Amino acid sequence: MGSGATGQSHQQGQSVAISADGNTAIVGDPSDSGNVGAVWVFTRSGGIWTQQGPKLVGSGAVGQSNQGQAVALSGDGATAIIGGVGDNSAAGAAWVFTRNGAIWTQQGTKLVGSGGVKMAYEGTSVTLSGDGNTAMIGGLGVGNDGYSASAAWVFARNGGAWAQQGPKLVGNDATGPYVAVVGGSVALSEDGNTAILGGMNDNTFFGAAWVFTRSGNTWAQQGSKLVGTGAVRNTSGYVEQGTSVALSGDGNTAMIGGPCDNGNVGAAWVFTRIDATWKQQGPKLVGNGRTGRTFQGQSVSLSRDGNTAIIGGPQDIGGAGAASLF
Repeated sequence: MGSGATGQSHQQGQSVAISADGNTAIVGDPSDSGNVGAVWVFTRSGGIWTQQGPKLVGSGAVGQSNQGQAVALSGDGATAIIGGVGDNSAAGAAWVFTRNGAIWTQQGTKLVGSGGVKMAYEGTSVTLSGDGNTAMIGGLGVGNDGYSASAAWVFARNGGAWAQQGPKLVGNDATGPYVAVVGGSVALSEDGNTAILGGMNDNTFFGAAWVFTRSGNTWAQQGSKLVGTGAVRNTSGYVEQGTSVALSGDGNTAMIGGPCDNGNVGAAWVFTRIDATWKQQGPKLVGNGRTGRTFQGQSVSLSRDGNTAIIGGPQDIGGAGAASLF
């Protein structure tokens, strides 16, 4: 547990990320210090993990910012991004920190994407490219009409300065009476040129995911939304594909989690890209040995080469939780 935590409630581990070499880890706690939130960095040397410096809290926060709701690291572990969904009355924001030697410092001011509507909850999800020069921030927001107004924003770093790259990203073929919550989950390829955005509310909570690609400084949706086959709505009509998403290093393999599939057993779907065309690879994935309503797909992750996947099921074994490896 990270030192320096304050307040009555502690949720360290609400979000976690690890560097490509496995030697730097970051742990978020959005409840720290009366819901201001914070993150802790740990490094490994000779098999021993130790905290690196004091907890990190971004400057310029307004109110209960919930920093640490989401976290991500660059491949070398020297750039970190922290999502804070509650900042400025739930407009949300993200903060970037960089490491020099063993010292972490905030890089620039907090990042807030333009075009957000009412309570955008920016920082619901965050991700970084391998080199740390491209950041994506998802916002599971609420618009002026009381319905979802979610999106994702891309920021690029040039010479230590961050700037938004293009307008916010929103899938162009969402369906149903509820906005799709595009950006509730996000992931980037290693080069930062491919992004996947999950939208769990699409098609009345069936869910979907959208892929975007970058050419120069311009982002465009690649193909139609991704919806896995073989899904079965639960008794409330939910599958919620896109609750979680992941990409391989080259961006050619995608995984989409749907924790409410088949009576909340949950599942995940894999898609692969050839040229610019995405196709589902095999049937949905459901781990063996499960007990009850496991909500598999609440979290998903892929190895760099896309050949190994892990799927989280937080309610397996009566809430003890488990993960399945494929």
